[in-house]
Amino acid sequence: MQISYKPLVERFSIPRPTLIEWQKRAEEKENWRVKHLAYLRMQLCVEKETCAELKKYAPCPEELFLLCVYLFFYTIDAYIPKDDLMRGFRAFALEVRNGVEYQHEFAGRIWSLRMGEESSKKMVNYYRLFDLLKHLTAAQYAVLLSAAIEFVHAAKSKYRIDTKACLEGKTWQELFTYDKAFSLKSIETFFKNKGIL
Repeated sequence: MQISYKPLVERFSIPRPTLIEWQKRAEEKENWRVKHLAYLRMQLCVEKETCAELKKYAPCPEELFLLCVYLFFYTIDAYIPKDDLMRGFRAFALEVRNGVEYQHEFAGRIWSLRMGEESSKKMVNYYRLFDLLKHLTAAQYAVLLSAAIEFVHAAKSKYRIDTKACLEGKTWQELFTYDKAFSLKSIETFFKNKGIL
């Protein structure tokens, strides 16, 4: 039987020779490697189906942009329970931000909603993102979160960016780089490749 190892190598970063060695032991039914290989193959199928389910919710790039930026600002690079993420995101969205950095176009994409008709203070429009998150099952949320974390890691690596304090103290050049790294086009391309958009 011909087996493709490429999806396993790409998704789980297991060297191809290791996978071939595990497959050679397929006759040994009680070997942990055989069971683990079967589990990883099943996991790939489940993730693919879960991405198709996520696609039915029709998430838009703007919602994914906000999720990715939040993960970037707070250096979240591992699973976080949905309620904890939503609680933290709500606090982040409502915190009043001042400073020249928040006049930049990139900041305007994040803090886009006026707090009141007469107010100049702005907040993050997180309502559509929260509507999406509330409808997701635990598996769907985990797949979406892991894809967003993967996107942030790729952006950090490609553009050599990092942050510790949102946008405070950032130069216009840094903000321009953030805007490029988190462009809607790059988000759309990445999540389409994942099968979520």
